[in-house]
Amino acid sequence: MLVKHSPGTPPSAGLDRRGSVWGRPALGKNARAFLGRNTNSANAGNTRFLQKAAYFFLWLFAFAMPWENAIVIPGFGTVSRAVGLAAFGVGLLAVLDSGRFRVPAVQHALMVLFVTWVGLTYFWSFDPSRTRIAAVTFLQLLVMVWLIWQFAQTRKQQLLLLRAFVLGTVVSSTAIVVSFLTGSSSESYYGRYTGLGFNPGDLALILALSLPISLYLAARDEGWRFRVWFYGAHLVLAISAILLTASRGGLIASSGALLMVPVAFSQLTRGQKTVGLALVALLGVGAGFVVPQSSWSRLSTIGTEVSSGTLNERTMIWQAGWVVFGQSPFRGVGAAAFAPSVEHALGMPFHGSSMNDGGPANVELVAHNTFISVLVEQGVVGFALFLGIFLTLVISAWRFPVVDRAFWLSVLLTWAIGVSSLTWEDRKPSWFIFGILIAAAAAQIPSVSGVRGPRATTGHRLQFGPQTQIPARDSLLGRWS
Repeated sequence: MLVKHSPGTPPSAGLDRRGSVWGRPALGKNARAFLGRNTNSANAGNTRFLQKAAYFFLWLFAFAMPWENAIVIPGFGTVSRAVGLAAFGVGLLAVLDSGRFRVPAVQHALMVLFVTWVGLTYFWSFDPSRTRIAAVTFLQLLVMVWLIWQFAQTRKQQLLLLRAFVLGTVVSSTAIVVSFLTGSSSESYYGRYTGLGFNPGDLALILALSLPISLYLAARDEGWRFRVWFYGAHLVLAISAILLTASRGGLIASSGALLMVPVAFSQLTRGQKTVGLALVALLGVGAGFVVPQSSWSRLSTIGTEVSSGTLNERTMIWQAGWVVFGQSPFRGVGAAAFAPSVEHALGMPFHGSSMNDGGPANVELVAHNTFISVLVEQGVVGFALFLGIFLTLVISAWRFPVVDRAFWLSVLLTWAIGVSSLTWEDRKPSWFIFGILIAAAAAQIPSVSGVRGPRATTGHRLQFGPQTQIPARDSLLGRWS
């Protein structure tokens, strides 16, 4: 039976109470259910594919980060930038397709405020062109943190990203050893060795950050049968590479990993502990025979430089930075404007052979301290936001169970020590570590059912796109191993 419609009304303008289209026969209940299931299944499958693709590019990004300078695309940037752009594009499509946007955490709000303030410093910057570039860089770092938050919600996904970072440091560590064995002059800094176009101090800190991560994965990465052998070999390789860089800051930062050593060993079996001790002995013997005397000579000056030296003229740079800070304490001189403002305050360009941590002469001055750099460039306002981010991360780390607490505090301690002699507020590894910690902290929050896992409010449904509901066990690469 057809339902009558008024003149001028198209036959397909609506539905009656039985679900039939006006002017058309009603579909049966079974037919409507069949069509509905097919539509929802197709949408869910498309969303899952996009989310898996976004996570795949995010994993590649984490893997490429420690050796990104090895491949530079002319006119574009490093390989990690290309992979990161792909991750953002696919991730944005995944969010638009699912219509779900995960509610951000407190640290994300502070990061947004910090990046916004960085952009505002353009209007009073000592060097607006530099500040504009810095603002874009910080925005890209913020996008990276969002990608981790949106597509690495489960513990397994977070462990996979940490594993990718460690695998990437295997590449960079091997490059350092190869440059030493082959005597490559292009990768030598006055008796110090590096690889893949990195500054030895920067690469040493990247490797130092991988040490507590490797210890943690050795104890927790249950998906890898031979994990103790692999991570133990990685520790030997990474520490040897740090010694070859002869980076005093990197070696001191590595001491932060000591916090994780007793905790990691307590999680191993007797056989695994034996393997670990054997690898440590191998490291000691190998370091004595392999690391050149030039590296040991430089590393032996740590005590002298700390007690009575200038830390490779860093203290002179910091004093000049304090003078500039006094001229604009609240607003700062503008993001990335530390070098030109300090050079102007000194009355001449401040160049020297040690400005690049032992690199070639006539390189540009840098702050060589992340906290001083932020204070001078972003002023008290920006520094308060940056410090707030770090302190909230420490609080989040403290709330973890014992093993995870020791791990994250060890990572943060390693980072804090390392960046005290490097300018790392706009470096990818810094924000990568921050992003993983925020996501891991959210995964510790009990869900509505009382089971620990991703935050109960894992997403906020937007008012666009298909409203696809994905089961928690299948979403966001939950089945990856």
